[in-house]
Amino acid sequence: MSGSIYLNEKDEFEEPIRKTKSTFKKLIKWGLLSVAAITLISSALTYHQYINDNSLEFLNESKICPKGDIIRPQSFLKDNSSIEEIIYSKDYRLDSIKKLSGAVKIPTVTNDTVKSPIDSPSDWNEFARFHWFLESQFPLVYSKLKVEKINKYGLLFTWEGSNSDLKPLLLLAHQDVVPVEPVTLKDWKFPPFDGEYDDEFIYGRGSSDCKSLVIGYLQAFEKLLKDDFEPNRTHLIALGFDEEIGGPWGAATISKILEDRYGKDSIFAVLDEGGSSVEIIDDIPIALPSIGEKGSLNSIISLTTPGGHSSIPPDHTNIGIFAKLLNEIESTPFDSNLSANNPVLNYLQCVAKHTNSIPNDVKNSIFKAGYDSLANSKVIEYLSKIRELKYSVRTSQAIDIFNGGIKSNALPEFSEVVINHRVAIESSIDETISKILNNVKNIADEFDLGIYLNDQEIKPKSINGYFNLDYSKGGLNPAKVSPVDNESFNLFRGSIKHILNDYVYPNLNEPIVAGNLNSGNTDTNRYWSLSDNIYRYKFSTLNGLIGAGTHSVNEKVKIDDLISLIAFIYEYVRNVDEFQEY
Repeated sequence: MSGSIYLNEKDEFEEPIRKTKSTFKKLIKWGLLSVAAITLISSALTYHQYINDNSLEFLNESKICPKGDIIRPQSFLKDNSSIEEIIYSKDYRLDSIKKLSGAVKIPTVTNDTVKSPIDSPSDWNEFARFHWFLESQFPLVYSKLKVEKINKYGLLFTWEGSNSDLKPLLLLAHQDVVPVEPVTLKDWKFPPFDGEYDDEFIYGRGSSDCKSLVIGYLQAFEKLLKDDFEPNRTHLIALGFDEEIGGPWGAATISKILEDRYGKDSIFAVLDEGGSSVEIIDDIPIALPSIGEKGSLNSIISLTTPGGHSSIPPDHTNIGIFAKLLNEIESTPFDSNLSANNPVLNYLQCVAKHTNSIPNDVKNSIFKAGYDSLANSKVIEYLSKIRELKYSVRTSQAIDIFNGGIKSNALPEFSEVVINHRVAIESSIDETISKILNNVKNIADEFDLGIYLNDQEIKPKSINGYFNLDYSKGGLNPAKVSPVDNESFNLFRGSIKHILNDYVYPNLNEPIVAGNLNSGNTDTNRYWSLSDNIYRYKFSTLNGLIGAGTHSVNEKVKIDDLISLIAFIYEYVRNVDEFQEY
């Protein structure tokens, strides 16, 4: 599969897009003529636009989702006692549990109103405690590696390799966690910041997202240091502190330092949280790391209208008009498109090739979907019936927040809605804005209302009022899809297969690794310039976000998964280090 995403003739994906001023200027310049003329680019796109020369490789079924080798480091083949200790030692297991439990007990919470560490230091006191905790738990890491504090609370660990010609490996995680809704406290099995554990799980906010990864990395490095591992290439751990609010001060600053220090395209591979659980189909474990990530955008739409006494209302109040708009938006979902480069097609082809879980007619269409428009449409129809997968091929529009009205006998003069979009791999921020603007235009015409885009006039306001669309905070275009046909992915895949095959599922068939799509966003978007090889995987066997209670009640991580994660990082670092080509 090609590592590039075909979006349009420019196919621009160099940097995360956070400000969309050029989009606004173009839309304003076009004015009403463009709004009236806009037919969603996504609805106008035909399948052949996504086909490129590389799509023909799908004609050769042997190239579809190769199993790949199980890759065990030479050190493992000579002496596997270190991995055996990680996996089977009760003392090591308990030590790992206590470290993650202790990390969960420190409430490193960020929320949407928090200010930067420079502007409001007191908001970040728990992060200082967390740093002290990490230093106390990982003495070898802190005494033997270079440890830098970036922008107050970012952490960058550098394990210098002996060969500067080899590209460093970069491991990402974040220290912050989302808040706990006070009304849900009664529903938690244990208090969210007590770090309780039993024989199977460690519970608490951050246990899954993402302190298990923080502890997993450092525990693996501590063990490597104890084993006197001397790396050929440099290995880096970068811990952001504000991922849950977009990473404006943590990952953004760390990535800039790394780019200044090593240069663009300087990192061998980047690993972060994400991916899905391990599926078991036909006794075959299928690991689902993410090799791509949807974009993200919030549509903030407000409506201002004249007020008055509710005893003499208009036919449609402000909120009534807004209800029409929301119905218009939800009644016109984004079109579905499945490009040859969409990681979901890679996932489907892996399942179709290696299992018998998909009907033969659908399976045949999946194999042809990269180059045959009829087969492609059948696959889209198949996905549309599966809630968990239907939005893998279309941009979502979730109406999440609505505010309007202040009194029961006063006509509302102002109301506002927030719509969250996860932008499809085949689409862009521009297309998303165009679609929503077209919806607003339809309702504005019906009720003779003006339209403003970021407070700039698109259509003049009238005595009836006006809509304003606010995209001033910008958004994020979809990530470039990481290639699955190079040595970097081969080592990543082989390391996963090693731990799954040898320790997690030794009695099942040989594992498959199927690169998939992340619907949420991670700190990786700040590191796009450093590598094409970006993977999102946490080595969980729970059922994705829901099974782990991520961002919800009773967040937890399986203790076995934590141990497997440590073993995987230990072996992945060694496998990458033994690779000497670049």
